[in-house]
Amino acid sequence: MANLFRQIREERGLFKDESALLPDFLPEELPGREREMRELAFCLKPAAEGSQPRHAALVGPPGTGKTSSARLVLKHLCEYSSRPLAIYINCWEIPSRFGVLSAIADALGEPMPRRGIAADEIFLRVVEIAKKEGRVPVIVLDEADRLVAQPGGEKVLYDLCRAGEVQSLKTGVVAIANDESFSAKLDARIRSSFPQSVLSFKPYSMPQLKEIAGQRARLAFFESAVHPDVVPLCAAIAYKNGGDARLALSLLFSAGKIAERENASCVNVSHVRQAQPSAIPASKTKAERAVFGMDALDQEIVKAVKEAGKGGIESGRLYQLLSGIAKERAIRGRIKRLEESGVLSCQDMQLKHGRSRMIRLKEPK
Repeated sequence: MANLFRQIREERGLFKDESALLPDFLPEELPGREREMRELAFCLKPAAEGSQPRHAALVGPPGTGKTSSARLVLKHLCEYSSRPLAIYINCWEIPSRFGVLSAIADALGEPMPRRGIAADEIFLRVVEIAKKEGRVPVIVLDEADRLVAQPGGEKVLYDLCRAGEVQSLKTGVVAIANDESFSAKLDARIRSSFPQSVLSFKPYSMPQLKEIAGQRARLAFFESAVHPDVVPLCAAIAYKNGGDARLALSLLFSAGKIAERENASCVNVSHVRQAQPSAIPASKTKAERAVFGMDALDQEIVKAVKEAGKGGIESGRLYQLLSGIAKERAIRGRIKRLEESGVLSCQDMQLKHGRSRMIRLKEPK
């Protein structure tokens, strides 16, 4: 039998550059986000002259281009001037003040030990190095909802946003959050200096999704490798599921892989239909269907309620289960939002130790 990998290598596939459909790919242009990027560039431009940039919050549902917009603007900023130091931190992976400050120190070329040093000490070291090198750190805090949900996590926003006033260090902070009310939930002392600009990212329209999917398809596939009906179909499915561009691209990628496995001459509509269940798992309940497009905290709440079964879960127990992920206040707010959107149902109940709520997945009508 011939070697399977040699056979696959020798077959001409449909993909020219499949990385163009992956989440971390950064295109040269972001259709539909020109205005938001220009506004963010206006906020950060002072960093190019060594001046104090304006802090910004990018808010909106998942898959609306917040992260890509921030990354592309920072790329242009650093090409324009050597003064700014762009630092990207995913707060779902690094959800603490200590971790964020350590990541900034690492980006400045000063790795910090994981133990035996306090966060305040790391912050002072960051200030010292940045001032010595004459750099203006511009820090993107992606998934910032997770950071502020942790005890003491939001203090790093205070550190960074007040660094100019307290430490004479100019810094720019760009927080990316899924919660539209992100800034309103911050401590009053932090709200006084952050954010100075809030950029709202709305779900993509159908024409925008078609343009995005078409742009990436041209980069990802060989010419004539995609049937003309495929891009509009991927865009339509993504539009019906919250205007999430990542879903359109995920469908294109999965459909392409299915077509290659079948040794098809091109990606067609049937391949998209085969890919759809894995992109949006078929489910009996609205709650399960809605999980796609939720942020990580929403998904953890729905997962915990689902695992509790039809009887539901008592609110105090849910807070306890998720205490390592978010504060009780943040969880309560998400439960209310999920209830209003028809994902969860909540029933007040009287217990021996006081009042509580029973939380269940809302059954379809």
